[in-house]
Amino acid sequence: MINSTPIIKSFSPPRVNRREILRYMGCASEDASTGALIDRSLVLCQGKLRYDIACAEFPILINGNVIDTGFAKICSHDLSKCLAGCDSIVVFAATVGLELDRLIAKYGKTEPSVSLCLQAIGAERIEALCDAFCSDLENKLNSQGKRSRPRFSAGYGDVSLEVQKHIFAALDCHKSIGLTLNESLLMSPTKSVTAIVGIKNSI
Repeated sequence: MINSTPIIKSFSPPRVNRREILRYMGCASEDASTGALIDRSLVLCQGKLRYDIACAEFPILINGNVIDTGFAKICSHDLSKCLAGCDSIVVFAATVGLELDRLIAKYGKTEPSVSLCLQAIGAERIEALCDAFCSDLENKLNSQGKRSRPRFSAGYGDVSLEVQKHIFAALDCHKSIGLTLNESLLMSPTKSVTAIVGIKNSI
C-alpha cells in the first residue's frame, strides 16, 4: 500500500562539478581568473547551503492525456507519454535554502561577477541535489524489482506551471522544507526544484 504522507530527507553536499558551474556561467573553459572566482564563491557558500527534500509517492491513473495523481488531474501529452506504463509517481521538492539568495543579492550590488558565479553555483548545486535524490530512489526501486522514469517538472513541455500549486499543497512545502510559491508561481528560495518521477513495477 502506498503511503502518500510527505517524507523529509536531508542530503550531504554532493560533489561539486566545476564544469557544470562553468556551463551555467556561460564559460567554455576555466582560466586562472575564472578558477579563482569559482574558488572564492565556493568559499562564500561554505556552511550557507542546505540540501533538503520533501517527497511522497502517489498512485496514478492515466486516461489518454489526463493523469489523475490523486492530488490533481494533469492534462499533458508529454507527461502522460513519460509516465506510460507507470502505476505510481514520486513527487518531490528540493531546495538548497535561502542563504544563497541573500548572498546573490548582497554581491549583486557590489561585485556582479561574484553574484553571477553564485547564481551558477546555485544552479549546479540544486541539480546535483536532484540527481542525488533520483539516484538514491533508483537504487531503492531496483532492490524492489522496480525502476524509475526521468524526472519531469512543471513548466516542461506542455505541463502548465499551475501544477506547482498542487505539488506545493501535496507536499506541504512551506511547512516541510520552508519552500514557498508566490502568485507568479516563482519559488523562494529560488534555487529550488519540484518534479514528478514515474515508477514502473518491473525492470
